[in-house]
Order: sequence, then C-alpha cells, then structure tokens
Amino acid sequence: MSMQDFEQKRQFVQRELSRCIAASHEGVERLEYEYHDSGDECVTIRFSNGYHKSVNTTGDSLHSILLDVLRALAEV
Repeated sequence: MSMQDFEQKRQFVQRELSRCIAASHEGVERLEYEYHDSGDECVTIRFSNGYHKSVNTTGDSLHSILLDVLRALAEV
C-alpha cells in the first residue's frame, strides 16, 4: 500500500467516519485505523465502556470500510 493510500484511509476512518459513527451509535467513542507489517488492515471500534471490536478491512475501499464497520456494529 502506498503512503498516500494509507493516509487517505487513516484520515477517512479517524476523522469523517469516526465522527459519523460516534454521533449515530450510542456508546461508540471513536474509530482507529491500523495497518500491520503483514499487510493486514483493521479498524478498531472503541466504546465508552472500555470494550473494543476489531474489524478486518484488508484491501477495502473507503466505501467497503464503511459497510464493514456498520456490519460489525449490527453484531454488537
């Protein structure tokens, strides 16, 4: 993944998507984007009660990241 792609995904998740999800889902504090040396990508959903849920977003477009996060929240 290029540095530009990483930065675009990180900013989308930690800014726009995080604000939207926190405003629309009670108990969600923020979202964090992580890229691992193995090439895996994940979004961590952090809740106000200390719980967190990791969502595999490897290879996802911004739209797919949004859908994966919403699916994960539907399971909580």
